[in-house]
Amino acid sequence: MAAALEGWHIEELDVKSAFLYGQLNEEIYMEQPKGFKIHGQEWKVLHLRQAIYGLKQAALAWWKELLASMHKIGFERSQSDAGIFIHKAKNGDIVITMIYIDDSSFMGNNATLVKEKKKAFLSI
Repeated sequence: MAAALEGWHIEELDVKSAFLYGQLNEEIYMEQPKGFKIHGQEWKVLHLRQAIYGLKQAALAWWKELLASMHKIGFERSQSDAGIFIHKAKNGDIVITMIYIDDSSFMGNNATLVKEKKKAFLSI
């Protein structure tokens, strides 16, 4: 609401299949899903390299990937709220990003910089 009162530019973003981006740090295996079993090799299991929906580790893997990505494009995480990231440009412009699960809002006093940071986030 403060962003609207200040006349800041606001952009919304929904990260499609967010939990599929996380890299796994441990070895995880799963049974072949129904409909995808390999005939004659039904006893084999799949070795997961990335997180999938329903996996207990998926949310943590996504969070670690998000932290690294936000840092890479110049954001620092807020100390008071883990889902808020702040980018302060040298000229005083500011972009604040709020992340909630797989939804995000980019807002700031410079519309061009807001769009630039959103585009950088999408390209990672």
